[in-house]
Amino acid sequence: MASFQQARIDESDKPMRSRHPLAGCDQQTLISLQHGWGMTEPQIFGPRLGSDAICLRADLTTGSALANLRALLVSGASMLSLLADNTAECDPAKHVATAVKESLREALGMLGVVERAVDEDLRKVVA
Repeated sequence: MASFQQARIDESDKPMRSRHPLAGCDQQTLISLQHGWGMTEPQIFGPRLGSDAICLRADLTTGSALANLRALLVSGASMLSLLADNTAECDPAKHVATAVKESLREALGMLGVVERAVDEDLRKVVA
């Protein structure tokens, strides 16, 4: 098996949002990346398999990854807000939900910084 870097396809001439950072990765490399990035949920009998597994795909673009990340962060913050709004004030879960929601809101801001940098890269490629 070629290493991840050897298998990469050169897309440096494309705008950042159109690039496929995982292109050229075989299934084993994708699974290894998932594990290293904390996407694999440990199970008694190994990682989840089949239709309920969370899987990286080699055809994902940077743009789709950023859009998915934004949607997941917004969804998570919304669910935590709902939980916090419907939990008794004395319940520790309310405080945890509020703290995590605030962390997700900060993460959305950091994602915005990354998206802006990616869009600036696009302007350089187009110019």
